[in-house]
Amino acid sequence: MGFLLGLVLLLPSVQGKKDAYKFKFGLMTLGARGEPVVYLETKEIEKHTDPSYKHGFSMVRKNGAQFFAYFKVRFPKPIENIPAAVYEHYTVLENGRVFQSKDELVWELSESFVFDKSDPVGAYEMEVYADGELYRKIDYNVAAVPEFDF
Repeated sequence: MGFLLGLVLLLPSVQGKKDAYKFKFGLMTLGARGEPVVYLETKEIEKHTDPSYKHGFSMVRKNGAQFFAYFKVRFPKPIENIPAAVYEHYTVLENGRVFQSKDELVWELSESFVFDKSDPVGAYEMEVYADGELYRKIDYNVAAVPEFDF
């Protein structure tokens, strides 16, 4: 009986843990200040190479405090012929299968991505780290877009 009572008392504190961040992942557009903003939360992304078609995430600490953040993107297969500019912003791991951003102190983090024709379709994975700990893991699918000849 004591164990059951202890479990009942512990359960609300485990379930009551508050998320310290506002986080969104999905399709993005430019906000009023020109920053990328998630307008549709989804884990199904079509592979459009149009630069206006962006996907990504945004996060901000609810109490407004700064935090250290970085993220990793795992591709379905290694990226070949990585442009030199990628190395300015990311550490490339696992022979091109994972890109990791640099850890930075931020008030908020908003990252948008645009597809290149060579990017693979399939299952992607993103890990977002806040203050050195894994905050969120997002599994999402990138699907090919049918092309029509008119």
